[in-house]
Amino acid sequence: MNKEKYIEYAKKTFQGKALELVLNNIELFYKNEKIEKNKYQVGEEVKLKKGTYMHGIPGLLDNFDWIVEHGFVAIDFTGNSEGKNKIKNSIGMWNIQEDILLKDYIIKYSGVTITYTIGREPGSKEVSKMIPYHKFDEETEKINNDEDIWTYWAEKTKEVTFLPSLVSDKRQIAFILNMESDYVKEIIKADAWNTELDEETLKEFLDYRYYPKFLELRFNKVATTTDRESAIMFGLPATLIEGVLVGRKLEQDKDSLKHIKEKLPDCYICNIDGKIINGNK
Repeated sequence: MNKEKYIEYAKKTFQGKALELVLNNIELFYKNEKIEKNKYQVGEEVKLKKGTYMHGIPGLLDNFDWIVEHGFVAIDFTGNSEGKNKIKNSIGMWNIQEDILLKDYIIKYSGVTITYTIGREPGSKEVSKMIPYHKFDEETEKINNDEDIWTYWAEKTKEVTFLPSLVSDKRQIAFILNMESDYVKEIIKADAWNTELDEETLKEFLDYRYYPKFLELRFNKVATTTDRESAIMFGLPATLIEGVLVGRKLEQDKDSLKHIKEKLPDCYICNIDGKIINGNK
C-alpha cells in the first residue's frame, strides 16, 4: 500500500525527468537487494570508507523503529512535512568524503566550522573549513598571526545538529549505511546535489526561496553549505543499514541497546569513541 501511495504522490508532484528519477528510485527501493555488510567484533574501531552514508534521527526508539520498518523516506511522501526544509522530496545524508576512522570523523564534526576572509578589499576571498574538537584556539592563533586574514567567525558544524557528538546530547541515534554495491550506486544518481542534473529537474526538490542560491552552491560547495551532503530523491531502503551509532546517554541504556540489536541482528552498534559495543561478527 505504501508503494502505491508513494507512486501516486510522485505522479501528482513531478513531471518530466524529475518524475522519471523518482519513479525509478521507488522501484529500486522495493527491489530488496541483499547487501554485504562490514563485520566487527566488540572493541574494534569502525572504519568509514569514502562514500559511506550516515543519517541521524531525532527522538529515540520510536523513530528508530519507523525507519527500520519503512526505510529512509522523505517526509513529503509520508505526509508529515511541515514545509521547513530547504531541500524537499528527498532524504538528507552525510556523505563521507574520505576513508576515515569513525572516531576521527566524530572529533572533526564535534568542533566548529570557521570562516575567514583573506584581504579586506571588496574582492576579498572567503575560506571555510572544519576545525576539530578542542582545536579552535590552535587554529585562531595561526589565523591571528596571518597578515592576509582580516576577519573570521565560527559556527557549529551541521553534523552537531543531526548526529550524536562529543558536544551535544540532543541526538542519540544515527545509522551507518553501506553504499558499496552497484545496486545502491544506481539509486544515488538521483541526488539533488548531483551537478549533472539540470535546473528544471531540481525545481520540485527545493524550496522556491532557496532555489536560486542552491543552483550556485551545488557548483561551489564549501564547509558551511556543506561540501559533504547528499539528498537522495524519495529515499533509501533500510537494508543498507550496517551499523548504529549511539550517543553517551543511549550507550548506558541496556534495554535500548538490546532493542536495537533485536531489530537489526546483522548490524553492529558503536559509540561516539568510534568503537564497537555490540558486534555483528
